[in-house]
Amino acid sequence: KSERKLQEIRQCFRRGLNQSVLLWLYQCWCKGASRDIFLDSYEAKQLGSLSWDKAIDRGIGSRTGTLSLWMRLVTSVTKACTKSQLLVYRDRWNTKLEGVEYLTELTMADILFRKGCNRQYLHNPDGAYCIWPIWQEFTRSAPPHYAKAVASITWKWGLNLLQVQAYVWDLTPSSPPQDSCSYVEMQPKEHAASRDDPCTICHEELGRNSCELECGHEFHRKCIRTWLQEHSSTCPICRDYAVLPADVPERPAWNNSKHYKAKPWKRSVF
Repeated sequence: KSERKLQEIRQCFRRGLNQSVLLWLYQCWCKGASRDIFLDSYEAKQLGSLSWDKAIDRGIGSRTGTLSLWMRLVTSVTKACTKSQLLVYRDRWNTKLEGVEYLTELTMADILFRKGCNRQYLHNPDGAYCIWPIWQEFTRSAPPHYAKAVASITWKWGLNLLQVQAYVWDLTPSSPPQDSCSYVEMQPKEHAASRDDPCTICHEELGRNSCELECGHEFHRKCIRTWLQEHSSTCPICRDYAVLPADVPERPAWNNSKHYKAKPWKRSVF
């Protein structure tokens, strides 16, 4: 039973290839590392490589007692690494997915390493404030086709990570010729899936090779696969848990009406 538990943890919480440590931590939190999984020191030492970083992996089992996987990960990362080692400042993010990821990295670094107001959100990163330095860095790195839309968002104290992520997903890129009234209203919102809506991740038109999650939101199969593998196990719009649509067949060329749905992803209770 114990070995099965450890194997499930390895499969669910192992860091993805080329995934940043900060995004990996956030993904682990989204998957329930702070609520569902508790390990004693012996069990934690048997996990092997979760982060693909020797110093971090050694630290996961260093604390005695029974602790949540989340606290083991956070403690190990902050002892093994500095903020400058983990946070790579970007000259520019180019897509909304990259923008959300960069915003998340900036916020996670602030939670872990800055002794400020966001430290209290260690167990709830989505609630952490998008403080002015985070917002400044995020807007500075906005690409030209999103710069005007980002500038139209009014920063105010109290905006949290989840709210700003929603703003970013709703950005409309500019493209010449640009109508001055064509920018999307900057309010976070959820919309039901529609055949006429673009893919929320890449903002391109949805075609035959799309996949609808159980929550009703639809994306390009490639886009949602990348999102679920490298960023989060939840729908980018409503944050419901979802499964990687690896076994969902593509919509046949002769059938434009049938929607193939991925089944909801249920978190294991260890």
